[in-house]
Amino acid sequence: MTNTYCQTSFIYISCYQGDDKVQIKKDEVRLKILEVATDEFLKRGYENASMRMIARKAHTTQGNIYHYFHNKEILLEEILLPTIENIEYMMSKHIENEKANPLTKEKALEKLKELENDFDSSEFSCFFDKKVVILLKLESSSLLERKEKILQSLTEHLQEYFSINDEAHYSEIVLNMLVECVKHVLIEHENLDNAKAEFFKFFNLLVNGIISQIG
Repeated sequence: MTNTYCQTSFIYISCYQGDDKVQIKKDEVRLKILEVATDEFLKRGYENASMRMIARKAHTTQGNIYHYFHNKEILLEEILLPTIENIEYMMSKHIENEKANPLTKEKALEKLKELENDFDSSEFSCFFDKKVVILLKLESSSLLERKEKILQSLTEHLQEYFSINDEAHYSEIVLNMLVECVKHVLIEHENLDNAKAEFFKFFNLLVNGIISQIG
């Protein structure tokens, strides 16, 4: 009786441990697919990346990918949604904080210095994430509307914050320049500190020009 119980317990424990190993393996495959897909979307853009290439680089089959992600759109959402939600939250927080604080030239220069000295603690740090490049290059998918809303919100904030007379769409031009700069430094530099250093060379030049126009 005791031997039978021990044997049964051993089989149960072995099966349980086996299930754990299978789950770990599944998690590893899923993470590998996400890692490779992120890299492919960065290099080729979402529209030009193929599930076949992602499968090959993840050392799995295209059919197996669909066990984890039903289509490329769902894979994109898994990668981008945390980044998008973080940007939306941080920008909402920043815009709300600044509404009650009218900007003067002196205050703008002070804020610019604070931002450069402690960028990682600022709301703008959410943009220094490689996945932001995927978002900014996005031309299709259900997430395109979220991207456009973020850019529109930033354009309006620039216009209001710096009191820009926008008959010539100046704030939109400024934002486009900033977007291109962020994309450039994140693509060119693996090291985020180097990316930030290069970004601030351009950012200081641009923002100082805007600040000089503040009355």
